[in-house]
Amino acid sequence: MRTIAVDLDDTLNNFTQTLRETPFAYHERYAVSPTTFAGYLERLRGEQCPVEDLLSTEFSYFRARIHLECYERAQARADGVAFMQWLKREGWRIVICTHRDLRTAYRATKDWLECHQIPFDHVFRAGNKIVFCKLWGIAILVDDHPFNIEYGGRYGVQVFYPLTAKTAAITGEGARGFQTFTQIMPWIAESL
Repeated sequence: MRTIAVDLDDTLNNFTQTLRETPFAYHERYAVSPTTFAGYLERLRGEQCPVEDLLSTEFSYFRARIHLECYERAQARADGVAFMQWLKREGWRIVICTHRDLRTAYRATKDWLECHQIPFDHVFRAGNKIVFCKLWGIAILVDDHPFNIEYGGRYGVQVFYPLTAKTAAITGEGARGFQTFTQIMPWIAESL
C-alpha cells in the first residue's frame, strides 16, 4: 500500500496565524499572573522560545495550554482537505506526522481532523520526520519544517512544502514548494 506522511500545523492549517491573531483573554487556568500572561503570550507570538534545560517549566506549561487552544481553533486549508480526501479515494494510507505532544493533544488533534473531514489512518508524533519516514518506508512527506525541506531528499524522502515567507528561500535536494495542494497531485504520480 502506498503511504504518505502529512504535517498539520502551518501545512494543513493556519496555526501560526491563529497563534498571532487570536485575542486570548487572561484566565486563572493559565496558572500565571496577568502580567506574566501578557509577557509569555508576546514571547510565544514572537517565536522567542529557546529550548529550555528543564523539561517542564511555567512557560512550557503556558505554551502547551495556548498551543492546545490554537490546535482547536486553527482553520483547515480547503485545498488541503480536498487533497487529503483525494489521497484516500486513490487508496493511500495517510499518516499524520506532527511535532505536537500527543500525550496532551491527541484528542484535540483527532477531533480537529474529524471535524474538518480530513481522512487519516494513523497519527504519530515525530521529532525527526525524516527518520520516521525512513523507518516506516514512507517516500513522500508533506511538511513545512525547514530541516525536512533541506535534508529529506538526501535521505530518500521526497518533501513537498507550502510556499510561505518562512519556506520560500529554503532549498533542498528534490524538495518542491507548492502554492496549492492541487499542484502536488501530479508530482506524486511522477515520484512513484
